[in-house]
Amino acid sequence: MFFSVRRRRLDPLMWRGLRHGRHLARGLLRRTLVLAGVLVPLLWLVLCLPVEAGSTPTPRLRLMIDDRAAVTLDQALSRLREDRWWHPVASDRITWGYTSAAYWFLIDLPPAGPAPGAAERLLEVAYPVLDHVDMVLLDEQGRVLRRQITGDALPFVQRAVAHRHFLLPIDQPAARQVLVRVQTTSSMQFPSRLWQRSEFEDHSQADLLVQGLYFGVMLGMLAYNLFLFFGLGERVYLWYVLWVACMTAFLGSLNGLSFQYLWPEAVGWNDTAIVFFLALAMAFAGRFMMVFMDLGQRRGWMLRVMQVFQVLTFLSAALAFVLPYLQAIVLLISLAMLNIAVAMVVSTARSREGFAPARVFMIAWGLVFLGGMLLALNKFGLLPRNLVTESGSQIGSAVEVVLLSLGLAARLNNERRLREAAQAEVIVTQREANERLEARVAERTSELEGLNRRLDEVSRTDGLTGVYNRRHFDECLQAEIRRSMRSQRPFALVLLDLDHFKRLNDEHGHQAGDECLRITARRARGVALRQSDVVARYGGEEFVILLPCTELDGAMQVARQLCQALAAHPVAFEGLQLPITASLGVCGRIPVDLQDGLQMLSDADAALYRAKRAGRNRVEAAF
Repeated sequence: MFFSVRRRRLDPLMWRGLRHGRHLARGLLRRTLVLAGVLVPLLWLVLCLPVEAGSTPTPRLRLMIDDRAAVTLDQALSRLREDRWWHPVASDRITWGYTSAAYWFLIDLPPAGPAPGAAERLLEVAYPVLDHVDMVLLDEQGRVLRRQITGDALPFVQRAVAHRHFLLPIDQPAARQVLVRVQTTSSMQFPSRLWQRSEFEDHSQADLLVQGLYFGVMLGMLAYNLFLFFGLGERVYLWYVLWVACMTAFLGSLNGLSFQYLWPEAVGWNDTAIVFFLALAMAFAGRFMMVFMDLGQRRGWMLRVMQVFQVLTFLSAALAFVLPYLQAIVLLISLAMLNIAVAMVVSTARSREGFAPARVFMIAWGLVFLGGMLLALNKFGLLPRNLVTESGSQIGSAVEVVLLSLGLAARLNNERRLREAAQAEVIVTQREANERLEARVAERTSELEGLNRRLDEVSRTDGLTGVYNRRHFDECLQAEIRRSMRSQRPFALVLLDLDHFKRLNDEHGHQAGDECLRITARRARGVALRQSDVVARYGGEEFVILLPCTELDGAMQVARQLCQALAAHPVAFEGLQLPITASLGVCGRIPVDLQDGLQMLSDADAALYRAKRAGRNRVEAAF
């Protein structure tokens, strides 16, 4: 009963957690199977490939380990015939990890063949970061034929053959053995090979071609993304460029190319450069990852973990100038493996969150993880030295650089598409806003234009009578004078003044006078029927009519009609019939100039006063 109650209570959360756990387990199982499918063949290649595949190892190699590094050359020569000091070394066992002991290698040389040039041979020690390499050529009795002291702790110019690897010319037919003493703070490795000089030169050319191809790819990606950084100004490209530059410098230092071509005299810096550039490569790679993965936007534990590694890697870069090489490189390789593992975890987590670029980063970083892990295990002496373990970091980093460059391009295209979509959305929104604004502006403009028209009409209209005022009439008169002079067609003016208007105001009041003025204006509009005719109140009880394109006779006819209409129809006001009459003066002609046109108004006024003097309620023409 108790169990059933608790099960019912925990069912929703418990079963949801179980389903989520099964989903994670299935995902982990799939990834484990994929990783096993990659690692098992790779491990088979690592263990089964011959040492330095494609080359011939030394025929017989024996080893004496001097734990305290106290054995001198004379002591070593005295022990040549004592087998108890020397132990055979298998051809696939040429790495012993990091140690402070001195290693003595005894190599038996086969007799030179009878072919021409067969006696010209080279012994190559193909690990360029060994500090001290003392190579002694011996005859059959153990006598010293030649001694060559070299190593990356000595200036490059002291080498007998200018090559990034350590070479001992064997050009004496009496040579039967080579004794080599190696002591180094780097990983103890002794990949020795015996070459015919002509074969070595061919091999060296091919090797330089491969190295040139690798560094060409790295520098090409560096230049391309540096151009993108200057063109786009995005920091992710700057971190990528710095990471590629430091990774290239690290591998160049590890392969001995930097010591050969860039700083052949800087012995102390040569060891420091390996640690320094590896630390900076990890630091800038972490910074690049933080930006590429958008960890700054997301925050959380991923960002905090990567920030901790940022501090540690920059601190390791500073310690490269303080700590001995052995301690610094062991610390840094361990930190690098942990850093790569954490980067894989973070990229996997971001991929599970649906962040698409994380998948590209996870694949690219996985290649570096495999290559770096193989290189680290090889340096610690846990894996044999061959093509995969030695070149894995270069192959992985080259593929990673290309993949991440493609990932950056995809990220750029994705951001551009998002930006274009956002811009299109902004444009549509802006267009809609503009259209709404334009509609409102047009509406307001129309309203303002209507208000302006009404204001203009009000400013040009007499408020009492509704006809135009004197201001508007003056403008129309000047325009008509110019038009008449230009077209040589006459116009006419009719000037009207109500008779005895003051007496009407005094007897019946101003309201009666105002009504008479309104009726007069209405009847004046009734005779001036054309659209171009202008009726205006000139002042007080005076009105004026402008008749364009009208002869004097036509204007006289209009004036008589108006005079008769006023006299025939008294004005009704408060039950009264108020008789009104008017005296009118008419003037019509083609003016000779503007002043003459204005004079026509005075002529019409003079004619009006003649009508007043002649008895009122009549029309007179100007002469």
